[in-house]
Amino acid sequence: MQTLIQDIRYGFRMLVKNPAVTVVAVVTLALGIGANTAIFSTTNSLMLRPLPVENADRLTVVAAQHQGQQGLGPFSYLEFQDLRAQMDSFSSVLAYNLTLVGLYADGKSEPIAISLVSGNYFHALGLKPAAGQLIYGEETEKPGAEPVLVLGYSFWKKRFNADPGVIGKQIKLNGRGATIIGVAPETFHGLYSIIDMQAYAPMSVAGLASDKEDFWSRRDNRGLRIFGIRKPEVSLKQAQTSANLVMQRLAQQYPDADKDMSLRLVPETLARPEPDASNGLVVVGVLFMGLAGLVLLLACSNVANILLVRATTREREMAVRAALGAGRTRLVRQLLTESLLLATFGGLAGLGLGYWVSELLSSIRIEALIIPVRFDFSFDWRVFVFALGAAFVTALFVGIAPAWRASRTDLNKVLHEGSRGILAGTGRSWFRNFLVAGQVAVSLVLLVVAGLFLRSAQNAEHIYLGFDPGHVLNLSMDTESIGFDKERSRQFFRDLKDRVRVLPGVVSVNTASSVPMGYVGNDYRVFPEGSTSPASERGKGVQFEAIDPAFFETMRVPVVRGRAFTEDDKENTPLVAMVNEQMAHEFWPNQDPIGKRFRTKSADGKLVEVVGVTKQGKYTGPAEDPTAFFYLPQAQDPSHFRVLQLRTSGSPESMIPVVTQQIHSLAPELPVFGVESMEKTLEGGNGLFLFRIATRLTGALGGLGLGLALVGVYGVISYAAAQRTHEIGVRMAMGADRADILKMVMRQGLKLVGVGVVAGLVITFAATRGISSLLVGVSPSDPLTLLLVAFFLAGVGLLASLIPARRAMRVEPLKALKYE
Repeated sequence: MQTLIQDIRYGFRMLVKNPAVTVVAVVTLALGIGANTAIFSTTNSLMLRPLPVENADRLTVVAAQHQGQQGLGPFSYLEFQDLRAQMDSFSSVLAYNLTLVGLYADGKSEPIAISLVSGNYFHALGLKPAAGQLIYGEETEKPGAEPVLVLGYSFWKKRFNADPGVIGKQIKLNGRGATIIGVAPETFHGLYSIIDMQAYAPMSVAGLASDKEDFWSRRDNRGLRIFGIRKPEVSLKQAQTSANLVMQRLAQQYPDADKDMSLRLVPETLARPEPDASNGLVVVGVLFMGLAGLVLLLACSNVANILLVRATTREREMAVRAALGAGRTRLVRQLLTESLLLATFGGLAGLGLGYWVSELLSSIRIEALIIPVRFDFSFDWRVFVFALGAAFVTALFVGIAPAWRASRTDLNKVLHEGSRGILAGTGRSWFRNFLVAGQVAVSLVLLVVAGLFLRSAQNAEHIYLGFDPGHVLNLSMDTESIGFDKERSRQFFRDLKDRVRVLPGVVSVNTASSVPMGYVGNDYRVFPEGSTSPASERGKGVQFEAIDPAFFETMRVPVVRGRAFTEDDKENTPLVAMVNEQMAHEFWPNQDPIGKRFRTKSADGKLVEVVGVTKQGKYTGPAEDPTAFFYLPQAQDPSHFRVLQLRTSGSPESMIPVVTQQIHSLAPELPVFGVESMEKTLEGGNGLFLFRIATRLTGALGGLGLGLALVGVYGVISYAAAQRTHEIGVRMAMGADRADILKMVMRQGLKLVGVGVVAGLVITFAATRGISSLLVGVSPSDPLTLLLVAFFLAGVGLLASLIPARRAMRVEPLKALKYE
């Protein structure tokens, strides 16, 4: 222990003795460790940190997978009842349905995101109320049960000022009376990981919606997310085997609804925010952790180069200590102690930098979002352990090579040769050159990934959407939230369109059931008439939008064949639809889709005739592959939730006050949300938001890597030129001109950068194959990106070599010949 304390004291004195070197090394490591800590904190929040519930390590998502479909989906209430009764691998099976309802309290109406929960939801998760009581008992799942509401803690504070007197308060949900009975725990935000759930209600509240009677009776009315808590002695594999047997029984018992369905069990931490068969979130997490790891590798390489130079200049010191009796282990331990001190200081600074970046990321908000999104990338013990581990590994990486080099010093040679002999050897520089070439290669990988994401974001911004988003205003509303029935809703929207249509500045107006790339979507299972294939018998889920005839004028969606909807397409006329080009190709390949018919919802549903084909567009995001989509006349598929869309001659935002005034003159209590221009909607989470975040993160990591690589190139060339000062003097004395000296020094930089660029291109070509699904309109091996980055990095690397080269060519021969 005494020796260790001595090593620490001596190491600290050596760091203080060389403050410039110490500061550069600490800052470099802080950047590398800070970047890794910030990225890990996001990965920890999204995929590692368990929920604040009991038995979180055994909490498992139960998802439905239908034959022929890649996605994992929810269940119906009837299926949930069967699974809860038969899945004996779980101590509890619970469910919830995420939905929007209208809350009216204290004279104010607003839409809120709530979870309709099973009676065992809170009990199975081991949660206790912050105030009042929670929802318990299977009787709360029955139609006709008393409507009650449990507030989310954040919503309680924001909406009711954390007033404990709110317990027992009478409110309205979708225009019908309900009672607030409690407040959820402060740390619990719901089971949908990125949403701060505003309230919880029993499943009986599903009966408040007049058009959802089939929630209780239809086996194919699927909207429930199911979770199970595995018994302590049951592994995930065993639970999956048991679940397969249960599903086989249900498929035999209910062949019409369940014969093509299987179960997938996924640990809750790997199913955020929803289970994904392709593990997309895991891929993104691994990608960014890998990129951050490359930045740390660059930082370590730079510091290792610095310490290698210091080790070379301290060879005489090491030789003297060895002559005085210090053993090889003692010398290695001393230098590793200094490296550990550097890494510790760099780790502490990196923690501070990572904390700041994590707080910045946590503050990101998606504007005008209906459902409250919650990002919490705060530090916990996992982040601190990761940072500590990164600092320790960094200490070993940056310290082992210099320590090994110094410990192998030839005592007699060093003591007899003096400084020039010690420093002039070229054989010892190969490892430093290797590190710098590796830095260039790694930097190229980072810059290529950043360039691919940048080009992808640019492509997403300019990709054809299938509609014109300019000068369009969206206003969403749900008349069910104030108790309107279907007929009253129809009349309200008719009157509203008549009023808005005549406002100055309005070019056209329509209503639709959703917004392209918005947060509310609709889909039906489609069964084409006359098809006998197994896939057609099962039906395919296809997204749709219910619109009125003015939609095509307002959104400027091109109709390529057939006709658009008219006012004659009414509730009592034959059912019609318009399909996009992809749906026409999928369902009726090499045929004229006009006049073809299909059924929706079930194989025995009413026939719908195709009357038109629209140009292919984007519906859920700019990165989606060509997707089948169809339109229905709103008169034939009415709903309470509608989006009022108007095309304006001027700024859409300027119309917001006058349009909302018209809405509230017709329905004073109706909450209006999602009020934003279509261009603003495209900036949201389903639009360009994620592309821009990815571009900024990869750009920051790439820029950081470039800076570190250039520092490495500059440092090695500058050091090599300084060590060759005597040689340069001899060359100039023998007739070499300054241009020859410039070429000689630049040649070394050219070799380092060239080798690094070639190696980087090879690594990049192999390493970027796995990110093709994250890109839009660009290949992972895009030659333009690879060449531009390679030439840019080569040019900047040679510029970094030019500075020490110009310094070398200005050396005075006489002074150089006297150089020691």
